[in-house]
Amino acid sequence: MNEDFLQFIWNLRLYDSANLKTSEGENVDVISAGAQNRDSGPDFYNAKIRIGDTVWAGTVEIHKKSSDWNLHGHQNDSAYNNVILHVVEKDDAVIRRKSGEIIPCLEITYPESFKKRYLELSESKQRIPCATYIPEVEPFKIHFWLNRIASERLERKTAEISLLMDSTYSDLEEVFHCVLFKYFGFKTNALPFEMLARSLPAKLLRKYSHSLPSVESLLFGQAGFLDTDVEDEYTFNLKSEYQFFKTKHNLAGMDKSLWKYTKLRPANFPTIRIAQVAAILCKYQSLWEIISASKDMEDVCEILDVSASEYWDSHYVFGKTSSRTSPKKLGKNAVCNLIINILSPMIFTYSIYRGDETLKERAVSFLESLAAESNSVVSEWAECGVEPENALESQALLHLQAEYCACRKCLKCAIGKEVIQNIINN
Repeated sequence: MNEDFLQFIWNLRLYDSANLKTSEGENVDVISAGAQNRDSGPDFYNAKIRIGDTVWAGTVEIHKKSSDWNLHGHQNDSAYNNVILHVVEKDDAVIRRKSGEIIPCLEITYPESFKKRYLELSESKQRIPCATYIPEVEPFKIHFWLNRIASERLERKTAEISLLMDSTYSDLEEVFHCVLFKYFGFKTNALPFEMLARSLPAKLLRKYSHSLPSVESLLFGQAGFLDTDVEDEYTFNLKSEYQFFKTKHNLAGMDKSLWKYTKLRPANFPTIRIAQVAAILCKYQSLWEIISASKDMEDVCEILDVSASEYWDSHYVFGKTSSRTSPKKLGKNAVCNLIINILSPMIFTYSIYRGDETLKERAVSFLESLAAESNSVVSEWAECGVEPENALESQALLHLQAEYCACRKCLKCAIGKEVIQNIINN
């Protein structure tokens, strides 16, 4: 049994608490188990334990076996000098502080049913280990946990955006530019879109934002798509203009082979997405300034309500006319995806940068106002009885599955803990 499980047992006092004694035979009364330490050092701090007639305050360390203390090198670490109790499943060695003083040791036992349920979860082959037991958990507890996990997911995305802020000297327009491009590529073309953004900084594109053909020539040229024998009027004009910009700004284009088409619907081809990005960039002089001032979904949808230029009504790639003609607008799902992955995380990050709680609430409200996403992970949770009410909760479910379920961190998950604790009630 691993230490995470023993920490769980200690933290929630699920051990047999009758007649607790140290290895030396002194009575033990746990007044306070302490607060769990998520960083380095002893497992619990601010614990209060009565051993014999003396009340001790300090830290508690948990191990499977007493001998693990020396195995982990704690005997030489001054951070463990104030451990008042060593809690173990098996006491197999006398343990001493760095000073040589013996540390009181408590061997705990717990119901076998707890261990059985934990092993069932941790060794489950299901993508959601506790799927069978979720109906036992009260819905309000699940939704409360999802709100916490949603914040954790936003904080994770904030950390990624913060790295971009560091590399751009907090140029929010440039940061938004990079994030926008990355997610316009979705999963399949995120990397080449990110490379494209870095090869054409926001300041450079802003110089030409008054002219859609100029921005298109820069984007398609840098992406490598103008390295073609196609000679229709639209392509010829873009190639001519790009050659001028290439010389003027000393540009080096990307290799066209970086772009992927496999399993993509034609509407998601990188050529279409680049044309749509160009349309967005030419709609406003300062895109981030407009985005950050948006206060409701109607404003945001207006900003992202764009279509690729007319050429793309009848094309998906250069030089090949499509049998069907239609404007290549950003679809509803694409807009929602961009709000979830770009707008909300950027505003959340900006709120931290500005110290503005109102902005943070706006970032969350955008997610709450969107319908829950539809994908295999969300569908699987729905089959277990957990149906997200909005995009905030569907994002939480994606994070929960990837960061907790997939890693079998059941004891760090409120739902997993509840599933094990419910054995007591049953």
